[in-house]
Amino acid sequence: MKKTVYIILACVALMLISCDEVSRDDRLTYVEPPEAGRAVLIEDYTGQYCVNCPRATEEIERLVEQYGDSVVIAVAIHSGPFSKKGEPSPLYTETGDMYFNTWGLQAQPIGLVDRMFDSMPLSYTDWGGGVNYELSESPFAKAPVSFITIPVYDTKTRQVSIEVQTIGLDSQAVSGKLQVWLVEDSIDNFQMMPGGSTQEHYNHMHVFRASVNDPWGDALTVNHGEVVIKDYEFKLDPAWVPEHCAIVTFLYDENGVRQVAKNKLTI
Repeated sequence: MKKTVYIILACVALMLISCDEVSRDDRLTYVEPPEAGRAVLIEDYTGQYCVNCPRATEEIERLVEQYGDSVVIAVAIHSGPFSKKGEPSPLYTETGDMYFNTWGLQAQPIGLVDRMFDSMPLSYTDWGGGVNYELSESPFAKAPVSFITIPVYDTKTRQVSIEVQTIGLDSQAVSGKLQVWLVEDSIDNFQMMPGGSTQEHYNHMHVFRASVNDPWGDALTVNHGEVVIKDYEFKLDPAWVPEHCAIVTFLYDENGVRQVAKNKLTI
């Protein structure tokens, strides 16, 4: 019996000695980051005084139903002349208007699909073709990065802390601008409808509220397998409902939007 115990103790000692001889780094195994599903961003430049804009909303709903809400991510940016009859509408933002003017947009509804700069802007009737191209035919159809977005909301101060982890998936370094937007769903407000009538209690979805970081994003470079972390702070307007808010994160470069993700502000 004693001999058996001595043998067991000797074996355990040998295992401990062997483990001590292997450095911590040598015991770590590199795990290839998994591929991320490609998602597409639709920037819907809209307005409450735009009679045809509800038709664009219907097209977004159709595309979301077809592809899923994690694949087609839309942001309704209230801007341009149909958001400013007399006075700016309640959903209008100066930042959204800056985007509208920078892209040289004219008519509404109009939109950008992944900021494909060689074919923008697009009528809402062409958004379906743009989404299909980005998901299946584009040379950039494979997602070069993925995002882990972690928002923390303080109910007392209405302060939001957002950690964005960008994970490099491409075999080469990926450089671009990281953009973080805040959007709000289920906003009850008026909307001009096709035919010229006004619907006083229209349900406005995925409305652009603000850019959390610089309106044109922050420069970012991420290598294969690397995780780049950015931290942001933002305070919600008293009128916004945190349970209806979400964070839209995307990376874009001269070729357009390379990946986009949407995460609820609160769970």
